[in-house]
Amino acid sequence: MADDTPTLPAGNTFHHIGYACTTIARERPVLEAMGYRLEQAAFSDPVQGVHGCFMVGAGPRIELLENLPGSDTLTPWLSAGIKMYHLAYEVHDIHATLKWARGRRGIVKVPPVAAVAFGGRLIAFVFFRNGLWTEFIEAEHGPGAQFVETPVGASP
Repeated sequence: MADDTPTLPAGNTFHHIGYACTTIARERPVLEAMGYRLEQAAFSDPVQGVHGCFMVGAGPRIELLENLPGSDTLTPWLSAGIKMYHLAYEVHDIHATLKWARGRRGIVKVPPVAAVAFGGRLIAFVFFRNGLWTEFIEAEHGPGAQFVETPVGASP
């Protein structure tokens, strides 16, 4: 049987795990007790309908997210009892990455949109047929830029 698991193009790197919360205030102390700390100021993104923050610690970077008032962006996951709901990768060229994902039967659920959490850089969400919900974040310098990974907790 052939392995048709998507293989991320070379040079693209893991960024974070997305974690859906009813309220960040309830989840944050648990992560802080595990050694996590805020990486940067919290953000609100009305386009995505979420409020969030990034936390870093001994494990992977975690993005805590809650619905903005009147939004139901995270409600499907929360209603199903799912908290860790997406993996995110920083990519050199978001459009080329989406073409790659479509070639592996990924469905673009959220086309490229500027994201507050990333200073207006483009993000997109893809659903793969194995159920993996994936966020792609365009690298800071966009297509063709030399990509340099910033270690967790370091300034870019």
